[in-house]
Amino acid sequence: MLQTVKIRDGHDNFFTPLRLLFATLVVIGHAFAVGMRDPMSEPQLFFHYTFSYLAVNLFFIASGFLVTKSMLYRGDVAEYSSARLLRIYPGLIVHVLFVMFIIGPLATSMSLGEYFTHVDFLKQPFVVLSFISAQMWLPGIFESNAEQMGSAPLWTLRYEILAYIGTAIIFSLGLLRKKWMALAQFIVPSIAWVAAHGLGIFEAMPGTAQNLLRFGIAYGLGAAIYAYRDRLSFHVLGIPVVVVIAMLTSPLQIFEVTMNVMLAYMIMWAAYIKAPKLNFLQNLSDVSYGVYIYHWCILQLVFMWMPKLSVAALFLITLPITFILATLSWHFVEKPMLTHKKGFAKNLRFGRKKPSYDAKVMLAD
Repeated sequence: MLQTVKIRDGHDNFFTPLRLLFATLVVIGHAFAVGMRDPMSEPQLFFHYTFSYLAVNLFFIASGFLVTKSMLYRGDVAEYSSARLLRIYPGLIVHVLFVMFIIGPLATSMSLGEYFTHVDFLKQPFVVLSFISAQMWLPGIFESNAEQMGSAPLWTLRYEILAYIGTAIIFSLGLLRKKWMALAQFIVPSIAWVAAHGLGIFEAMPGTAQNLLRFGIAYGLGAAIYAYRDRLSFHVLGIPVVVVIAMLTSPLQIFEVTMNVMLAYMIMWAAYIKAPKLNFLQNLSDVSYGVYIYHWCILQLVFMWMPKLSVAALFLITLPITFILATLSWHFVEKPMLTHKKGFAKNLRFGRKKPSYDAKVMLAD
């Protein structure tokens, strides 16, 4: 546990169990929001940062690292797009249908005839899958709960998709040929975040712009770490150092940046530590996505049926149900669809040949 950790190529890492941990942290945070009937009741885990805020940032840091790796490994926008689309959309489509046809009828105050013919029901696939509106406002659902959203966590997927598109564009423009170009993906939103707060304009910015900066810092940091992976090392003794640095900057606008650096250091150390006794965790099913998208509707439904539950009881009932749904989603929807990546990539090329690619010319010093 005290060895210096270096980032390794291949799949010898603990990102799968770590992402599962991140998803569980989101469930904990949202259990407070639902169970306390107050979205602001979620405990603050690190200064003003809550469980779900930190967990979502952790997801974006890991995503920036792994998605940049995927883009540069494939070297083909069609193959990259195929992998990204098949990772997000099949599971999401089934989830949307599950909430519409299973959760909705169980949670609505309307008659089934009114529910299934209501315009808000009929438009859900279009508005959610296009991310025009991702919270799934279904007719008459959860009226006794504080929140009536059918699937609140889906809003972050909009920014995940935008990040994927951004990586593809950056690669296509040749802006990953130098390491500093990847580093700029982290530096630019970090400067914009600090400047916006320093100038007092952040709060006046549209929510979309605020979130683009927030997730841009996290995702860009992951991309930068991948670019400089051969120069970086991580040690457990570095963790208290980055924690102290983040704490010292807590009164400053740069705190968002140092907080993400702290999280990134922890992730990379935990992902690449050599712990042979824990290697079985690397073989876990990748159910974190399913846990993330399914937990909210289960929290809501359980609390609607049992409104006197404590937050702990709500969490303990919801988590295994969510894991079952996530496992079914992985084995019967997500994983099978990912086997079609090559065929789908060919369709995305519209008959064109796969472009030649030399990975050695990318991320040069």
